[in-house]
Amino acid sequence: MRLINIKTLELQEFFNENTPPYAILSHAWGEQEVTFQDWQNRQQVTQKHGYSKILKACKEALNHNLEWLWVDTNCIDKSSSAELSEAINSMFAYYQKSEICFAYLADVPTVSQDSELLYSQIQASRWFTRGWTLQELIAPKHLTFYAADWTEIGNKGGSLVEFIASITKIDMVYLSGRGRIYRASIAHRMSWLAKRTTTRTEDMAYYNKILGVTMVLRRSTDVMRSTRNCYFLCFYEGDVAYNVARMARGSL
Repeated sequence: MRLINIKTLELQEFFNENTPPYAILSHAWGEQEVTFQDWQNRQQVTQKHGYSKILKACKEALNHNLEWLWVDTNCIDKSSSAELSEAINSMFAYYQKSEICFAYLADVPTVSQDSELLYSQIQASRWFTRGWTLQELIAPKHLTFYAADWTEIGNKGGSLVEFIASITKIDMVYLSGRGRIYRASIAHRMSWLAKRTTTRTEDMAYYNKILGVTMVLRRSTDVMRSTRNCYFLCFYEGDVAYNVARMARGSL
């Protein structure tokens, strides 16, 4: 995995046991995120909100006496399908092995003194509706929530555990780390996904380490072009099945 050196801002790659202690960022993507390619020319993207977000996360990592940070937007070269597939299948482990996770709620302006207002803002946050952030909530040993101004809100296993459990329907025993999620039934774990969405519907399948699933990142057209087994066509009817079969044979 690649990590950001929070002092130099350079990316460095590590393998397995050589990986140093690191912090990790969890966030709902916005429109001004900084990619791996952008990071190679940082001076050109300093005005992007995503750049500022990464710098603030670096500062927070330093406050926790850590020298390395992982962020999904710029630590993965998404132009490489092999690297992207490996990262997606390793994502749960990345969060699980982190020293601390910073959950950034961009739509919670600050920590209001009005607790009722604050809790309503947290509950309405887009972060709690995204598919990818479910495993980012469950996997880390320690997770702290931050408002848009990087004011600390609280942590999932302490002050906020009961509230987070109530809005996510995830038992407190799993949020606090006292219980292994695989002890929960598949149906129970599936229920945690019910109100979450991803940009592409099929992405819901790729991150499901929560269900104990590892998948190869291949879109449906690629699968159809490389198989002669057309049992999946039972799900199609009429002309649709005919055209899909032609696609599978490469005649479209």
